[in-house]
Amino acid sequence: MNVRKEADNRRRISRSRTLLLIALAVLYVVLMVVIVAYPSFVSPVGVTLTVGQVAREDVLAPRSLTYESEVLTRLSQQAAESAVPPVYDPPDPSVLRQQIKLARTLLDYVSDIRSDSYSTREQQIADLYAISAVTISNDVYDKVLKLNETDWKQVDSQVMGLLERTMRGEIREDTLTDIYANLPNLVGISVSESQAQLIVEIARPLIRPNSFYNEERTKEAKARAVAAVPTETRSFVQGQIVVRAGQIVTDSDLEALTRLNLLQPTDHRVQTILSGLLLVLLTTMISLSYVARFHIELLTRLRDVALVGLLLLIFVAGSRMFDVSDPFQSHLYPAAAFALIAVTIAIPQVAVVLTATLGVLIGVALNYSLEMVMLVSIGGIAGVLTLRRVERINAFFLAGLVIGVVNVGVAMAFLLSRGQAEPTRVLAVTVSGLLNGVLSAGVGLVGLYVVSSLLNLPTSIRLLELSQPGQPLLQRLLREAPGTYQHSLQVANLAEQAAERIGANALMVRVGALYHDIGKMIAPHYFVENQAEGGNPHDLIKDPVRSSQIIISHVTEGEKMGRKHHLPDVLLDYIMEHHGTTQTLYFYNKALEAVDCDESKIDKRLFTYPGPRPRTRESGILMLADTCESVVRAKRPQSKQEIEQIVSEIFQGRLSDGQLDQSRLTLNDLQVIREVFVSTLQGIFHPRIAYPPNPTQTQEMRAVQVPAQLPPPPPPALPIPPTSTSTMINAEDFE
Repeated sequence: MNVRKEADNRRRISRSRTLLLIALAVLYVVLMVVIVAYPSFVSPVGVTLTVGQVAREDVLAPRSLTYESEVLTRLSQQAAESAVPPVYDPPDPSVLRQQIKLARTLLDYVSDIRSDSYSTREQQIADLYAISAVTISNDVYDKVLKLNETDWKQVDSQVMGLLERTMRGEIREDTLTDIYANLPNLVGISVSESQAQLIVEIARPLIRPNSFYNEERTKEAKARAVAAVPTETRSFVQGQIVVRAGQIVTDSDLEALTRLNLLQPTDHRVQTILSGLLLVLLTTMISLSYVARFHIELLTRLRDVALVGLLLLIFVAGSRMFDVSDPFQSHLYPAAAFALIAVTIAIPQVAVVLTATLGVLIGVALNYSLEMVMLVSIGGIAGVLTLRRVERINAFFLAGLVIGVVNVGVAMAFLLSRGQAEPTRVLAVTVSGLLNGVLSAGVGLVGLYVVSSLLNLPTSIRLLELSQPGQPLLQRLLREAPGTYQHSLQVANLAEQAAERIGANALMVRVGALYHDIGKMIAPHYFVENQAEGGNPHDLIKDPVRSSQIIISHVTEGEKMGRKHHLPDVLLDYIMEHHGTTQTLYFYNKALEAVDCDESKIDKRLFTYPGPRPRTRESGILMLADTCESVVRAKRPQSKQEIEQIVSEIFQGRLSDGQLDQSRLTLNDLQVIREVFVSTLQGIFHPRIAYPPNPTQTQEMRAVQVPAQLPPPPPPALPIPPTSTSTMINAEDFE
């Protein structure tokens, strides 16, 4: 009965999805027809002359007329608005205080490094290179370390003085270059030329704008300028030429013809609308048929389908803002940005079909322009083929460069076919084509950010944002479970290097590693990396089942926490998959001891992680990195051979248990990953020299009274999740 009810529910949901998809398709077609045939909906019945056309004969005024010209007034208003310079706010003193504080912190940090007599020169340089607050060249740090103390103090003083003198004045983004160029003139004459150059190089990155563009005040100034423009009038006397033969009709000419009632109607609106409807229906049906035939699973993602339709509407509507008769404007519209965004929503094959669809629709909207069809389609498809690593921002600019070059090639082909390859036209289409590529990359990145925000997709921008240490979840993990935070950093570095070597998504797996153990914040003291020496709260529980559930719960609780903080779904998968369906064998053995090793009295599911097993290469890398880092840290091997043995045993164990069966990692991948892990772990956990203790310090330490250890917190109330029955040994029973 329940099975039949579930089947009915599935059919009902399937019908609902189908009806919703049909409704979205109908709405899309209606809106697209309105956009494509927009002039037929809003223009008069028809005219013999339109803007951009060439008049075949002189048009004379049938009567005298004086009228207020909206077109000429608007042009005057635009000219007055453009003449208004941008308005900036007065210098913000808080910026000066902030930069002075930053400079003082930076210089004090450099002084501390310089005065550290126990550090080698290489260590000092490495510490200086770690400064991330400002960008200073490596040569500057080398020069700083070579200065004697007197010269350094003078440099320190001069930098602070130079920074304060400079930033007390007005600094804007557009004046930074001039201010940088003038810095050498502001350095005191008491220092040498080399020191003066060093002072400028240190102070330059600390100087930033303190006066910012005020959009509201600028708009007010422009509004006042527009309001001050008087209304323009235009007059004609009977018999005066309104439009000369051979003249291109402008907006003001069309306005004059309208006021003089010289426009002759010819009704083609119905035919134009039907033509647009037919082409929109054809492109929509072909696109949907392709997806349904080869990638039908995409149609179940209604949110993505709706977003793609919305993007198509936006890009087709945006094309109407550009004048197709102007070769510069028509080649400047960054329609290829749609292709770059579509790749992040759907697979490249579908993105190619959608880009071709967009090209047809834009060509129809712009007076059935074949050139625009080719520009949009070929340029966008070239971008799709070039953009292979969407997680890398620089890949977008490479795709933009390719798009620009392809656009120039397409434009040149059409110029040559029409015999219009004059130098000015060639220059215009070349510049606009290359700018189109740059704009496409920029708009694509902005669209990528918007798409990732709307759909919570793990795009490169979203991942970079999540990887920042200031993220709330990472900050909370650092405060509440510092040991887990450090463990996550080590795992992230380990997994990232392995992913880079095998060509996986390194940024994705790094961010996944940073968040994979956030569930431990529910009960941080029950995990070994957060425990003090000699204090294990599990010893007080004395219930292996309860202890096992506390350990296992960090997976399910982490998934809930990540979902609450709107982490992308792929990161939630990493949280659930990084232990697969392994077991907490330590507590399982404890439970066996309590029942005289009678396995029939123990439910293995209570000691098994819920899974699923890793289903991607990145998830498989994360599982291996997490296990290897924690086990090597726990066993503290003393040689590379021991590390190799530990890593090999872990890899073999995961393989034999089938944990990596669905991860799509090849044996060659695993060999490369193993080599990376061994090399990296050897650098992290290498043996250290045991220095003899200082007798004086030993006596002082003995005199210190060690406080009594605080009792551990009570175990959290955690649900017992249903799990599978895998018997794989998990080397992280307390991780």
